[in-house]
Amino acid sequence: MEETSKTPEVPEMSEALEDSSVSGATETPEALDSPDAPEFDAAVDDELEVRLKALEKAEKAVDSAYSTGRAERAKITQSAQLDAAEAVAMAGIAMESDAKADEAMRISVIAEKSGDREKTKIARKKAREARKKAKADHAAATKSAKSAYEAIKFSAPNKMGFMRVVQIVFAGHIAVYLVWLMLTSRDHMSYDVTSMMDWVMVILEGVAFWMFINRYKVARPFVIAIAAIGIVAPALVDITMGRFNLFALISSSLFYIFLLFYFIFSKRVKATLVNDISRGKGDFDKEEFVVNRRGWPFVRNLIIYFIVFSILGHWMEMGMCQFIIMGVVQGEYDPSNTMLWRDWLYPFPMEGAAVVVIALVLYPFFLWLKKKFTGKKWILAYIISFFAGALLCTVIEFSMGLIVNADLQLWDYRDNFCNIMGQVCLQNTMAFGVVAAIITWWVYPLMERMIARVPQDIMNIVFVVIAVFGAIIWSLYLINPPGVDDANLPQNKEHPELVQKESETRSVATSLARISEDIDELEQVINASERLDKEALNADVATLRKDVQKILTDGLGLQEFPDAYQQLLSRIAEMGASAASGKTGSTAAASPTT
Repeated sequence: MEETSKTPEVPEMSEALEDSSVSGATETPEALDSPDAPEFDAAVDDELEVRLKALEKAEKAVDSAYSTGRAERAKITQSAQLDAAEAVAMAGIAMESDAKADEAMRISVIAEKSGDREKTKIARKKAREARKKAKADHAAATKSAKSAYEAIKFSAPNKMGFMRVVQIVFAGHIAVYLVWLMLTSRDHMSYDVTSMMDWVMVILEGVAFWMFINRYKVARPFVIAIAAIGIVAPALVDITMGRFNLFALISSSLFYIFLLFYFIFSKRVKATLVNDISRGKGDFDKEEFVVNRRGWPFVRNLIIYFIVFSILGHWMEMGMCQFIIMGVVQGEYDPSNTMLWRDWLYPFPMEGAAVVVIALVLYPFFLWLKKKFTGKKWILAYIISFFAGALLCTVIEFSMGLIVNADLQLWDYRDNFCNIMGQVCLQNTMAFGVVAAIITWWVYPLMERMIARVPQDIMNIVFVVIAVFGAIIWSLYLINPPGVDDANLPQNKEHPELVQKESETRSVATSLARISEDIDELEQVINASERLDKEALNADVATLRKDVQKILTDGLGLQEFPDAYQQLLSRIAEMGASAASGKTGSTAAASPTT
């Protein structure tokens, strides 16, 4: 009979082959020629295939274990043991040299008492040589002992030493910066080079924190690069703006300078950061890929999708408004909505949550439908999936609308065909169905395939970058500081002219505050000089400060920089109250802030 089994010849599979042969040992040659033989061979093939996959997975686990740095840590411990043994041996040699030197000295004394000058001369020479050798052996033993002490000191790589302090500093800086963003109005945020560098440094510090946790070897050059950026970037910005001050740069970069030298020369860093970043692609199978819905990778991917699609959803809303402007679809849009048109990174959590729901509910439901409807009924799986996605996304928008859009200020579909309470409409339901279907059928499984091809360690680092970036934009855009009005709140939408005036006044006041800080730095530079006419220069600076103060008081109606922000809020509030009480435009024009 023709053999149907195509099992590859793998040496490690000898036990599996023996087991499979035992399972069929009761079959006679006549049974092999029976019509049931093909089924028997197919069963054996399936069992061998399962065993092969199990063996392959075990080999990957072994490879992963060797790439986690345990071998490196073992080498460090063994090196410490060898150094300690060498130090003990060197100490023994030094003690023997001391004994020989004492014996040579004793012989020299005996020779002197004998009165034989020639023997005395030879004995003294040998005594000097023995003492010199004993001294050299003692120095070598001391050096070996110090080397052994250093090796033993760093033979426990789990102790991070000062790196733990660096890790805490990084975490503290990230937390403080996020709190500062929460207390900063997005209307006041300046997207200049300094702000963008702050964002980059916070993200890099988050990655370094993660590398410390996993003891990655690459953390050492990575932190050195962070320190170099922290020193060089501010210097380049100051040089570009013409305000470079070497003393100020050094004083502000002391931490990064210390960090640079510590990670370059520290033995603790080299002994502790020993793990390699794994480059294994996991269980990715191009032909039989199945989304892994368990464990940390699945949760990590959901968080990534939520953050990324919260921003992409914002851009999708902008595209929808463009369709409204062109008359392609029905609806209204608010051109004064700053969170939509000005703040391009403003996250829309509802869109991110919708993608998470697709991954958790719609995609498994779609797979079940494909198994349920096969053959000529395959189209039903796609039709049912489309309407399920449209319905689920509509329910999400309606629920969120009742919570955050009860007054219909964020969106209002009352004029649209087939709407429910102005929160949802048929047009948007169909649009949701199309988008949800595209993500469910193609985008989500494609993303999972792409992520599965990336090594897990590298994907975790990508996750840290996205998570820290998401924390930055959420802290800045979605959390308003107390006492700061949002231009998109309902009470402010009733008086857009006041909101615009408030925003412009804040911008001017903020610029003046920066000029005042630059003047302070200018005074410090002048006072630190030795060959300049300080009196004349300080007089000019005082005149410049008066001009800035004049703009602040006469132009904006504010008194002092420390109180400028609070005065601005109170005056804007007074203007809003006056406008709401029906005062005339001439009365408003008489306001001191005009």
